[in-house]
Amino acid sequence: MRQPASVLAAAALLPLLLMGATACQSVPEGAAVAPAAVPAVPVDDGVPGADGDPAAPGQAVVRATAKDARVGDSVRVPGRQVGQHLQVVLNAYVDPAVSVEKNFAPTAGKRWVAASMSFVNVGGASYGALGSMWAYDGAGQRHAVVPTGELTTGKPLVFDSLEVGERAEGWVAFEIPESARVVRLQYQDANMQANSGGGFWAV
Repeated sequence: MRQPASVLAAAALLPLLLMGATACQSVPEGAAVAPAAVPAVPVDDGVPGADGDPAAPGQAVVRATAKDARVGDSVRVPGRQVGQHLQVVLNAYVDPAVSVEKNFAPTAGKRWVAASMSFVNVGGASYGALGSMWAYDGAGQRHAVVPTGELTTGKPLVFDSLEVGERAEGWVAFEIPESARVVRLQYQDANMQANSGGGFWAV
């Protein structure tokens, strides 16, 4: 028996309609969806501002990063001359820091924080004077080392030079506002340009 033309046409269209319905189906609930492209994260170049001053206007805030060392980690720091190398370790960090001298204290509205640092000359030549250190707070301001004398945690770090194999260890202190929180420490060789010859520690 011959089928009516309308029935034949509907039968021919049925596969196409099914394919269209499948293509337009919504993703089942709970199914995995490919993530959108993640924007690139700006890289912190670690360039400090002027000594003892807040970060320069327009400068990116210096924050701790995943690549920063941690308490107990050592960082190899090259010196100006070939063969000069220090192995620098952040041994401990305290907040607040207190002087053993009862009459010696931070200025009003500020407090001291301190880091125990050790330096070993692991190069093939003598190493000169200690470089610079800064503490960065969460607002991006950096704070230089301040003289505090001996702390309740230990004696201050002092050295003029280190011969091959020699070691120097002690505490350095930074004066920061009471409301600030330090997130990062930096040591930089005295003779190197910014972004080289130094290391960062997250605290």
